[in-house]
Amino acid sequence: MRILCVIDSLGSGGAQRQLTNLACGLQGSGHQVEVLVYRSQGSYYRPQVEAAGIPIHVVDKGAGFSWKVPRAIAALLRAEPIDAVISYLDSSNIYAALGVLLSRRSVHLIVSERTSYLAENNTIAAFIRRVLYARATWVVANSYSQAAYVRRYPWLRRRVVVILNGYPLSSTVTSDLGRLGRDIRILVLGRVGAPEKNGCRILQALLLFQQRHGYVPTVSWAGRQEPSPRGLAIRAELDRFLLEHPEIQARWHWLGEREDVEQLLISHDALLHVSLFEGLPNAICEAFWAARPPVASSVCDHPRLVPDGIRGFLCDPRLPESICHALERLVALSPGERGVAGRNARTYAEQHLSIARLVTQYEQLLRQ
Repeated sequence: MRILCVIDSLGSGGAQRQLTNLACGLQGSGHQVEVLVYRSQGSYYRPQVEAAGIPIHVVDKGAGFSWKVPRAIAALLRAEPIDAVISYLDSSNIYAALGVLLSRRSVHLIVSERTSYLAENNTIAAFIRRVLYARATWVVANSYSQAAYVRRYPWLRRRVVVILNGYPLSSTVTSDLGRLGRDIRILVLGRVGAPEKNGCRILQALLLFQQRHGYVPTVSWAGRQEPSPRGLAIRAELDRFLLEHPEIQARWHWLGEREDVEQLLISHDALLHVSLFEGLPNAICEAFWAARPPVASSVCDHPRLVPDGIRGFLCDPRLPESICHALERLVALSPGERGVAGRNARTYAEQHLSIARLVTQYEQLLRQ
């Protein structure tokens, strides 16, 4: 089949990574794939897409909504024998639906929601977007909680399916599992300053841990800085807290945006991911592939993904006391017990989070 994938950019985001994995996987399975983006700034995954031999169309639309994007999609659909359009993210889903309508072509449209309904702050915009989904053959969610929410719209109920994220198979990892107590190294992955990533409560939980035990584990945060005014204000608040608590600052490391996430996970003992809401988080899925147990917030699909005490530990992300307690449970594990949790996580990833499974499930939708 000839497939057009639509997303805002190929920058360093979770949805962008997943669309790249899907596009390259479909191309590798013998389909002819093209990608259309409408923001030229981000190019983090562009080399991977180009290496797979996938053409990239760029529509530089500027700020705000622009009819340039659906018109460009419609022009491609009229000019080429494209069989299906797959879009990721809310704005891309809108552009893809409008583009298919403008083209007047009979093509499969698969729109995918990649975050949680808890992030929606404009109910009118959300309703309009899902009205446009009436043109879609399928609506894909990458989490069961989001799928259940979208099924509340009667005209979409039978079109909603769940397809989890997919990742390339990595080698089994067992190194650095012997650290104990104050030598434990914990990794945080996510945008610095994003409110939902819950940085302030992480630091408050570490202060509680330090007051109880006289030390804190080493914590490193890898991720790009959120450039919005609110994101910069949150980063400034985090830095002030660290300056006021030098015993925590000495064990805290800002790593910035990194490309070697797998190696970072290998060099740490566990993931700390206590976000306030999520779709299906790349961070936890990557930790699973690296056989590293996460401490995760008990929100959205996390209880399904991280059954407490089996593949990691859960906490209430709004309570620093709860985050602290989950960290205490993690640190109390022996290397052998932590290894069992890591192997459980890795087994889940192999069974549910491969690119092969991702591609197969999309191909099944396209055939239907």
